[in-house]
Amino acid sequence: MGIRKFLNQLLEPESSFQEDGDAVRSSVTNAPETAAATTREASCVKTLADVVRAVGEGCFDMGEEKGDVLRERFDSLARQIDSGEARMLGLSEGIASHRRRERLWVTKNLRDMAEMVVGLITRLSRNVSLDRSSNSKVDVQLLRLRGAVEHDDLATMRTEILSAVETIGIALKERDERQRSEMEAISRQLEALKNELTHTRKEMALDGLTRLYNRASLDEHMDSVASIAVLSGRAACLLMIDIDHFKKVNDTWGHQAGDAVLRAVADMLVKSFPRKSDFVGRYGGEEFAVVLGEDGAATAHMLSERLLERIHGMALAWEDTEIRVTVSIGIAPFHEDGSVKDWIERADKALYQAKSEGRDRIIEAALPGQQQTDSASCLCSAGIPR
Repeated sequence: MGIRKFLNQLLEPESSFQEDGDAVRSSVTNAPETAAATTREASCVKTLADVVRAVGEGCFDMGEEKGDVLRERFDSLARQIDSGEARMLGLSEGIASHRRRERLWVTKNLRDMAEMVVGLITRLSRNVSLDRSSNSKVDVQLLRLRGAVEHDDLATMRTEILSAVETIGIALKERDERQRSEMEAISRQLEALKNELTHTRKEMALDGLTRLYNRASLDEHMDSVASIAVLSGRAACLLMIDIDHFKKVNDTWGHQAGDAVLRAVADMLVKSFPRKSDFVGRYGGEEFAVVLGEDGAATAHMLSERLLERIHGMALAWEDTEIRVTVSIGIAPFHEDGSVKDWIERADKALYQAKSEGRDRIIEAALPGQQQTDSASCLCSAGIPR
């Protein structure tokens, strides 16, 4: 059963019945109620497609199951739901099965990491115990040697000294070999643990679709940049970047094309802000953020102009056409008397003004006591009306 047919049966208005032997459904329907049911159906379909698409965006690598493949699978399912071609049978179980695999994968990795940590602690504890055992043997020999020295019998003294030297030498050699072997094993385990933690942290920090840093990472980074700026007096700027008329892309070519545009813009942002001090993240939806940790408004404005030009020259081949988009940019220099929240709000207001004044332009938020500046691009972008 197709999803639209399924929803139609759930949402169709009540019909009157007449009795003439058998109950017969009346063909008379109420037009306003039918229209309302159609609207509810479309809303349900869109909501379900958005939920499936959101599940896909959160996918990550799980062993041989690659995150990109999983994301594409869910995106394809969402497109089928949008078009009404998806089959209801097995839909919920398919999503639930994926979530179970995710839970098992995460649980297994956490268990493996815990076992690795326990193994390291066990090794270190065993080394400490073995060292104590070696020390006890050495202490016994030293006591015997001390007792031999108190006697005048040179033969006994010589025997005890040779025995002590031999015992201590063996103990030290065993300890060196054991410590070398154990340190190699511990180093391998630590490296494996480090790689696993790095991979996990990276996956948690990245946006599933664009592979840019996600909102949580952005908030954390902005807190750090703001703290450094206050302490050092170093300049910093926030750029809020929004794709113009992005809804038009989805409505014209579909969500898959919209995702391709998001990835293309994300790639252009990474190329345009390649320095270590530049932080590029996805703020949400079709909105991105760039934090310039060591630059003031002049540099931010220059880099923003360069980004506008590069976006103008970007053409995404899609089926038998090209998709071209523009972006609007709001710039907010950091102000030491304001909070990170205020910093984001000033950049957002500047972006909103850029959108309201015609899009495809840059608006710089003014610091207290300064006038706001703007820069409108004169280049046009075909394919999407601005």
